[in-house]
Amino acid sequence: MKPPSNTGRGRDGGYTLVELSIVVVLLGIVVSAILSIGVSSDRTYRTGTTAAHLEAQVETALARIVSELESARRQSLSPDPLPGAGASSIEYVRPIGIVAGVVQWSTTRRLALELESGEAADGADNNRNGLVDERRLVLTENVGGPNEKKYVITRWVRSLAAGETANGADDNGNGLVDEPGFVVERFDETLVVRLTLERLDGDGRLRARTAQTSVRMRN
Repeated sequence: MKPPSNTGRGRDGGYTLVELSIVVVLLGIVVSAILSIGVSSDRTYRTGTTAAHLEAQVETALARIVSELESARRQSLSPDPLPGAGASSIEYVRPIGIVAGVVQWSTTRRLALELESGEAADGADNNRNGLVDERRLVLTENVGGPNEKKYVITRWVRSLAAGETANGADDNGNGLVDEPGFVVERFDETLVVRLTLERLDGDGRLRARTAQTSVRMRN
């Protein structure tokens, strides 16, 4: 009888060292691919979460701004945010009631950009959160009065609007030079508001979101 031929396996039918080495290499490739997919998915999730949060935050802030400015008295706007100039700090009054047929107005209110706590306007990230010269948008009631109160509308406001640099030019081409991250412009009875927020994502990269809305003043 003819003895069985040797097909490359050991005498006991097991795998050779070469075969085992190939299996180990293939398993390593598969595991690396799985880990790479996991890392990529996690990065995508974190980036998407940051983008979604910015989107929600900017929309919420704009809704609050609209509720403030739509009832502002046109003649009370100070400064008057004319086209091409705009304003990142604006004072106004709003109606609070009617007495004997006469409209009663509130004390002065103000929407303005302020430096975030720990920041300075020096081109550096002083509070070490990854944002340079970051601002916050603050609503102040009873400006200059004994009961003056401040409320933060939103944080993470970019010092300059998306596409702008501090170079004395209109880099993003919308008519404003060195446009700040929050700005109001008036076109007749309509106010145009733009807001840019910026945050670090999970990979330490800056993500920005700019939104614009129009406010038709009633008074």
